[in-house]
Amino acid sequence: MTHMINIQPRKPRFDLSDVPVFWNDGDPVLTRFFDALSIHFPDGERFFIQSVRNYEKQVTDPQLKADIKNFFRQEAQHGIVHDQYNAVMQTQGIDVEKSISKLKLFIRLSQKYLPIKYQLAMTAAFEHITATLGEGFMEGEGDMFKNAHPAMRAMFMWHGVEEVEHKAVAYDVYEKAAGGGYFTRTSALIAGTVLMHAVVGSVLWHMLKVDKMHGQPLVLAKGFYRLYGPRGMITKLIPRYLDWFKPGFHPGDTGIPEKVSAWLTEYDKHQDPMEASRIVFNIPIAAAA
Repeated sequence: MTHMINIQPRKPRFDLSDVPVFWNDGDPVLTRFFDALSIHFPDGERFFIQSVRNYEKQVTDPQLKADIKNFFRQEAQHGIVHDQYNAVMQTQGIDVEKSISKLKLFIRLSQKYLPIKYQLAMTAAFEHITATLGEGFMEGEGDMFKNAHPAMRAMFMWHGVEEVEHKAVAYDVYEKAAGGGYFTRTSALIAGTVLMHAVVGSVLWHMLKVDKMHGQPLVLAKGFYRLYGPRGMITKLIPRYLDWFKPGFHPGDTGIPEKVSAWLTEYDKHQDPMEASRIVFNIPIAAAA
């Protein structure tokens, strides 16, 4: 087991009262893509917590035991914050309960019929996806949220940083307490990726229809190109995503990226996710307000 960093639970507050509908650079697709991810986080986090909790008593390493408890605290806080943002989306005409119904069904069926080891493997796989995204959030000039509403930028960066911070926990529990196994974990990532695109994709389309964007093909094409084009925000993350399939892979192999570490340092100083994000990416105070 590779221990990277002491995981720290945090309880930041975000004022989401003035977030516009298209908060990410005024781009409907770029906004709703992250909204469609966000809307599923609370139920997803609860699934992750339970999957790890199934093996918690079998963990003997004191450091991993401590990491598990802080992983639970971080994931629970993520759920609380994204529930708050879900309430904002509800006011925009998004049917939150309908949107998350497919994920809720998957979770119910998984917890009823899938072995708990495979549930844990899927959790480790999803944690790899969220950590990959989290590292992507903090790369370059913070391009994914460079022109985003400051509170939303700070919210996603805080969440992304913590996903990087605890990216090895579920994996280590899978290896040390559940017995590990290459085929199980790689098949879990494939299944999880297919599920995520199916669930998130359908919700993304629902959101764009609510926004009356489904009849604007050029707007949609531009947004999807920014995400999935040759130099797209998601496309750039594919090599890191594929690292999971290396036989000797461990989430700790890439360590803690420089800007993630810088964000953690600034948060410790200011206890403010907006200020930490502003300083790390040299955002002028007026633009961050």
